[in-house]
Amino acid sequence: MTYDDFRAGELQGWDARANTYETATARATVQSIPDLLAAARVAPGKRLLDVCCGPGFAAGAAAALGVEAHGVDFAPGMVRAAQARFPCVTFVEGDAENLPFDDASFDVVVCNFGVNHVTDPVRAAREAYRVLGPDGYYAYSAWLPPEQNPAFKLIFGSVGTYADMSAAPPAPDQFALACTEGARFLTDIGFMEIAHRTVQGILCAPASGLFDYLMRWSVRMPLIVQNQSEAVREKIRKAIETEARAFIVGDEIRIPLLSIVVSSHKGEVAS
Repeated sequence: MTYDDFRAGELQGWDARANTYETATARATVQSIPDLLAAARVAPGKRLLDVCCGPGFAAGAAAALGVEAHGVDFAPGMVRAAQARFPCVTFVEGDAENLPFDDASFDVVVCNFGVNHVTDPVRAAREAYRVLGPDGYYAYSAWLPPEQNPAFKLIFGSVGTYADMSAAPPAPDQFALACTEGARFLTDIGFMEIAHRTVQGILCAPASGLFDYLMRWSVRMPLIVQNQSEAVREKIRKAIETEARAFIVGDEIRIPLLSIVVSSHKGEVAS
């Protein structure tokens, strides 16, 4: 199965969010960056590639640690936003499944919540393996599935109850790689020492208007919801905002948001 419509929607959606990412999505995704960089053995002097870099927060954090950081993203708006925010880092447009870099160009490759936005995560991991030099490390982060993740249980429970999922473009399972079993494909590619750690985060949003906030926060949810009837959209809105009342703290909604960081080692290349 091909996911051309999904890819086109993701590209359009993230490109449009380049200048607002910091006020919504980043409040969640940056929480995993310390664990991601630690799992990838980031150290001064290393050459690092941040795949699906968005506006560059992981690459920027790595550069602050003395790393020679580079970033790549398929959305032109994200690349421009990243370069403006982190001028000491080199950012380029490119496809995670066909990276525009030579073999063995980097010591570290990271992907912060990008594996669920590509059409073929296994191919993207093969590309990460290709551009890594001997003894290189690859690490990615991904959201845990709804049964383990209160924030996504609230969101996708409400969407799944009312939405006609067939109205959305076909898409890969965004939670397929968010477990130790799902990460076993890394061994088939040639990676070793597969490890994982759970990151305890929080989805923080305004106390009112969570539905509208989530429509800005993600792209996959709008790809589903925008294809529903107005009546169904209102049912989803009501369900989300009703469920969210249990998580109001002061003037914010604070819902536990769990992710996994998976790391692996390329090891020495056999002669």
